[in-house]
Amino acid sequence: MSKTIKNSTYIVTEEDYKAEIAEGLTEDEAMKPGTYKVRRSSWAEKLKNTNKVKVSMYLDDVIVEYFRERAKPPDAAPYQTQINNELRRIVENDSREIGSVESDLLNDEVFLRALKEKLETV
Repeated sequence: MSKTIKNSTYIVTEEDYKAEIAEGLTEDEAMKPGTYKVRRSSWAEKLKNTNKVKVSMYLDDVIVEYFRERAKPPDAAPYQTQINNELRRIVENDSREIGSVESDLLNDEVFLRALKEKLETV
């Protein structure tokens, strides 16, 4: 099985560097001006066809450390994947739970009776 790995040159101008600093990156995070030889790995080629978006963000150090610890076992997913999976779970549950909670409450006779009694005292 042959893997296609693309090689290319990436040029960072002084303007690019200053723009990254202006966007909030530190000098250590921003790529310094210069010419870089880069190689796209085979797994990165697969990612290009996904709906993933690269972002830079600040997280609490305890959050990152928690997920890095979870990623230490040999069969564990990388910590970034775990963070993404947890965020996806929240989004999926949030959109389902709102309708589910409303439906559950509106069909719960015990709750409705208690609510009726409470409203009568107001």
